[in-house]
Amino acid sequence: MSIRISVDSTLVIPKSYLEKYQITVLPMHVIYGEESYDDSVNIGSDAIIQRYLEKNEIPSTSACSVGEYNELFSRLTADGSEVLHYAMSSDMSSTYQNACTAAKNYPNVHVVDTKNITSGTGLMVLKAAEMVENGFSSKEILRRSEEMLPKIRNSFILENLEFLRRGGRCSSVAAFGANVLGIKPSIAVSDGKMSVWKKFRGKFDACIQKYIESVFANAKDPDLSRISIEFSSGITDAQVDMIKKELKKYGKIGEIFVLKTSSTITAHCGGNTIGVLYLEK
Repeated sequence: MSIRISVDSTLVIPKSYLEKYQITVLPMHVIYGEESYDDSVNIGSDAIIQRYLEKNEIPSTSACSVGEYNELFSRLTADGSEVLHYAMSSDMSSTYQNACTAAKNYPNVHVVDTKNITSGTGLMVLKAAEMVENGFSSKEILRRSEEMLPKIRNSFILENLEFLRRGGRCSSVAAFGANVLGIKPSIAVSDGKMSVWKKFRGKFDACIQKYIESVFANAKDPDLSRISIEFSSGITDAQVDMIKKELKKYGKIGEIFVLKTSSTITAHCGGNTIGVLYLEK
């Protein structure tokens, strides 16, 4: 029996690897009033920021529905395949619960609560895809995936808190104070939840460097064979190159993914956001 892998669109994976391992992406939704868009299908990170700059509009987001999951699982299991579906943290969205509800109709579908988001989780999913390629059973892949979940290291630094404030994830007082004091907060994901990890002060480029230093000062045993740099609209090539240069200080780096955030994630973090994501060994 073959094994198929699917993910929701917040779990960012390079297109070349999606194609190589035939990983199916189910898009979440970006909502502007009566307008609904499919994440990274007909709206991207740049469009979110452009609309904000032109119209001062910030969208809401919506999880994939039970019906959408039913359609997905029906399609992927039609040839008798098993399906391993990796969903964003259940503490951040109803996507995982909706996937579980739909999966009750499909004995060969297994849903994983990744307790995380973005390309940090994508790195873990790629390891699962490699296990499929190497003939591992779904039971063994799920077991190893569970072991990897607490090893995902996901953090990012923001230039401002406006999107988090307007999305209700940060108070107006905190956002105002951060802007006045020139504070650039770093957010980390741990056990399914986002929280402020560290605060940096100064020009953004200098704060990015301090952020990278902090990321690896706290690293226990990072897997440097594959690291992701994920960023939203507004981050420059020079800033990405600066991070690549900084990474070389911490050992021999294998692959470096440079990935744009999905529109769903951008709707919450805003522009000028960048993170370095990796797995612990």
